Amino acid sequence: MLRSLVGYFAMLACAFVLGGCTALRERTRWQPVLYGIIFQIVLIFVLMKFPICISGVEYIAGGIMKLKDATLEGTKFVFGYIGGDVLPFDVADGRSPFVFAFQALPTVIITGALAAILTYLKIFPIIAKAIGYAFKKVFRVNETVGIITAAKIFVGQIEAPLLVKHRLPSLRENDMFIILALAFATTSAATMPIYAGALDGICQDAMKHILMSSVVSVISVHIICPLMMHGNGTDDIKTAVDHEPELPYSSFMGAMSKGISDGAFVWWCIVGSLVGTVALIALINYLLGLFPDVGGESITLQKIFGVCMYPFAWLLDVAPKDVMSVSQVLGTKTAVNELVAFFDLAKANLDSGSATKAIYALNNYGNFACIGITIGGISALVPSQKCIASLAWKAFWAGLLATGLTAMIMSVFLDCLELV
Repeated sequence: MLRSLVGYFAMLACAFVLGGCTALRERTRWQPVLYGIIFQIVLIFVLMKFPICISGVEYIAGGIMKLKDATLEGTKFVFGYIGGDVLPFDVADGRSPFVFAFQALPTVIITGALAAILTYLKIFPIIAKAIGYAFKKVFRVNETVGIITAAKIFVGQIEAPLLVKHRLPSLRENDMFIILALAFATTSAATMPIYAGALDGICQDAMKHILMSSVVSVISVHIICPLMMHGNGTDDIKTAVDHEPELPYSSFMGAMSKGISDGAFVWWCIVGSLVGTVALIALINYLLGLFPDVGGESITLQKIFGVCMYPFAWLLDVAPKDVMSVSQVLGTKTAVNELVAFFDLAKANLDSGSATKAIYALNNYGNFACIGITIGGISALVPSQKCIASLAWKAFWAGLLATGLTAMIMSVFLDCLELV
């Protein structure tokens, strides 16, 4: 427990250093950090002591799953078995018919349509203001950032900002930095059941821990980001004047058509970015393979990151025999993706406690492929924001540190529960 507590403050220290220590000169940056820490501790206590709260989160996640199911009906109709329909052939053992581009990514299309329709009907702006106001008061962020924060608990890194697409052009650079960090710090309710299924029989209540990770991590982002803001002066982190931009929809059908076309364009940009990024990682691994083998195995990017993640796994306070295994799984998550890492976690033969703690470190889109997805997708949403590519790398580390913060504080709470 003490080790994880040290790790918690180590994450804060890393964010402080990566931010150029500017928070030391600007006291106003510490307000959201301190409020966030208090709010996070209270939130975790409530979630762990009042199961009805987690049940509520599960209920909302179930609703998001219906969105995924509805999208699947569309992909089946258009793409046939490639989009998830019945296969006309048998699948070899160990293989999966799942096609990411045609079965998971198209969710952005229906999300874009729903966001545009609900905005035109004036339903979404009412909900948005209530959520945004709460985050604005606690974390001193723009209402739009507050809306995306709440949405990011459940939806993907592109679907969340897509909900408020018409508001994005007016955001400041620091607002965009938080949105990018949120993209890397959490995953999506659409993929959570896959993670939980991979851990079936390995970790008790895996879905509960995955959901809690998502809820706690969005708060962690608002703790980490003020320490890493790149601006000079307190005005850079003050909330901009919130206003509702003029909507680009003149009719219901116009809103639906615009939302669908926006979502389809974003889908295409994500596909291209993902292909390019994964190909570059593979190319790096080919080049690393030219070096002599280490321990009888070729050098890969994921193994290098696995070694780098060893101190993090040690601070996570997993069982001593599991530290190396957890660090390698974290390396795979960073270099490849979290889906592969969750399956590797299931095969790692860890203690139940170690596997549970590892969930909180794995449940995020903090990998190199997602950098391409996030830059390509959000840039397509708001081409006027020229800062996205330049902020992405730093936001990537902010997202990883936020997930680390979540993993450390949850490790402390899980150890406390064992002592009680």
